[in-house]
Amino acid sequence: MIGPSGLVKAAENTGNFQVVADLNGLKPGTHTINLKTSGLSSEISARTDPEKIKVKISKKGQASFPVQVRYDSNKIAKEYAAGVANSNRQSVKVTGARTDIKKIESVVADVNLSDNVKKSVSRNVLLRAIDENGKQLDVTISPETARVNVPIYLASSHKKVPLRLVSGGQGVDGKKYDFSTDTKYVTLTGTKDALKKIDELKVPVSLAGVDADEDRTISLVSDRSGITAVSPETIQVHIDVKSDAKSSSSSGSSSTSETTSSSDSRYEPSNSSSSDAVSSDKGSSEGSGESGSSSSSSSTSSPE
Repeated sequence: MIGPSGLVKAAENTGNFQVVADLNGLKPGTHTINLKTSGLSSEISARTDPEKIKVKISKKGQASFPVQVRYDSNKIAKEYAAGVANSNRQSVKVTGARTDIKKIESVVADVNLSDNVKKSVSRNVLLRAIDENGKQLDVTISPETARVNVPIYLASSHKKVPLRLVSGGQGVDGKKYDFSTDTKYVTLTGTKDALKKIDELKVPVSLAGVDADEDRTISLVSDRSGITAVSPETIQVHIDVKSDAKSSSSSGSSSTSETTSSSDSRYEPSNSSSSDAVSSDKGSSEGSGESGSSSSSSSTSSPE
């Protein structure tokens, strides 16, 4: 700014002027824009450095993403473990260039833990959208922060409980399913109070798209607060698929059969809200398990 010193100082102190990049009428692409000043006294002349800037304009996109809480478990003190971390924001809206929205792998809330932490951590965390390589993307997240809680417990107690296979969703129409596994019991690690409230571990088996016999390795994870580990971490489950003659002859009417082949497991409807475990299928590789003298199994059929 060049002009009378009093006016220049006043403009500098108040900041009531602008440097404008006018994008009106421009289409998507990269543009070189001349910068202009506005709001200055007519007695002041001004120039900008640089005089021009490059601006990239893209079509806007918007999508919702779940919030994933991340932390370094190696910073938790020995004989302590973290429970299920949670956020007060289940999902957030992300706005930005369509090309960047498509690149988003996840929206993360990174929690920095102190070394040898023994107490639960709760704090506000700035959210970031990252791509598959962990690079932060230039997008707008709303809301931009989340209140995150990482529960940390003294996890020295163990409890052995029976495992129960349950249906994890709707299968193929006209098919009947039987589940079986050689793993009858699992060992839970956690706090004494949490273990007192659990008498069994329910393991949902996904039936989506299953129309023939197959073996699956299912990961075991308890979503109960205070339970920090499940051993074994995976089990091998055999899914036996048969045509449901009863369902096929019912002329389109819905029917569900329920059978069990051992006292340790029974069919559980797919909309059950009391499941203690979250499972994810990882193909058909072998999983470690604690074998018993007989297998636990469950059976269900899908209506035609």
